[in-house]
Amino acid sequence: MNSPKCNIVVVGVSCFDGMANSMRVRNLFEPLVNKDLISLHNLIYQKNNKEPIGKKGEINNISFKVIGFRLSNIFTLFSFFFGGIFFLNKSKLPKYKNLLYVFDYPDIKNIWFILYAKLIGYKIILDIVEDNRFEAHVGVINKFRIKTSLVLIKTCKYIADSMIGISGHLYKRLLSVSRGKVPVFLIPITVNLNYFKNTIYSADKKNIKIFYGGSYGQKDGLEYLISAFDEVNKKTTNVELILTGIGHKLDMDRINLQINKSINKDRILYKGFLSTDDYYAVLNECDIFCMTRVNSKFANAGFPFKLGEFLASGKAVIATNVGDVSNYLFNGVNALVINPDSVDELAKALLSLIEDPCKISLLGIEGRKTAETHFDSDKVSMRLLEIFKAA
Repeated sequence: MNSPKCNIVVVGVSCFDGMANSMRVRNLFEPLVNKDLISLHNLIYQKNNKEPIGKKGEINNISFKVIGFRLSNIFTLFSFFFGGIFFLNKSKLPKYKNLLYVFDYPDIKNIWFILYAKLIGYKIILDIVEDNRFEAHVGVINKFRIKTSLVLIKTCKYIADSMIGISGHLYKRLLSVSRGKVPVFLIPITVNLNYFKNTIYSADKKNIKIFYGGSYGQKDGLEYLISAFDEVNKKTTNVELILTGIGHKLDMDRINLQINKSINKDRILYKGFLSTDDYYAVLNECDIFCMTRVNSKFANAGFPFKLGEFLASGKAVIATNVGDVSNYLFNGVNALVINPDSVDELAKALLSLIEDPCKISLLGIEGRKTAETHFDSDKVSMRLLEIFKAA
């Protein structure tokens, strides 16, 4: 007899906003939805201002509801809570295995939905992508939420049916808090290979485009990249630095100040937050991809999502050696791996590729193979489905 089809409700992240967290979920679930292996629903706390969606509906066979509340209006807390409860009831399907996929830790915001879902028969899956013990947080409310998460994660052996970590560090952390009571799995970063042209890089380009995309947080070390770009421009004039994404205002202000002080600011092009199609169009036009990280506990705990996309591009990747990077990347073979916090090493790596573009092609071929072997969303999603079936 076949196992019942899985019916999933995703809570804690939007499936539609294009940021790294959203793309992790999309890459894991879209292949399963497209193959009609699962039914998928998305309970969204607060939609991103750039999301072209309403308060509820269906997109790409994913039903969704936005239940966001405003601190300025206490009554919206009731619509948040009861709207979520109603959506969980409505989304639960008979004769299916119903699962609540919780992106991030249990905390003061989602614990009510977790407990209610468990009460009415959902299996609970936690997907942890950061170590909240090390993260720098902004705002009193967010700090309080994080503190509750560090307490509630210790109850996982009572509320969770399976837990997933994105990195080796988080896998070990979850093993320690679960105490053998809950199955723990390692599901790394993923990439949808269909977004990238699988062609051999042409090494005769006159202008080289260096790419960075992300959230511009302290962990990302973008300051080192901008400084290294200035060093590179002392020896060559045929390069541009392309930046995409968006972050917290304080982080953006810090980066914009450095860009404005750069003598090469006219060659630093900030394109902002892009739609999915525009983002991948820009990615496919660039030549060198930089995954910069600082040497902090927080940076070493996770696994940068963008790395999978950069490798899939078939171009050269420069990556700082943090976290799980050394498990997949080997210097001079499928990427250039450098030490974190080093402007000098980053500048030398960039110049070695700019002065010998054939290296971009050679590293790109091997990098693409690495993405196909380890991070292909189509393959990884099938591993996730087995976790759902076993829960």
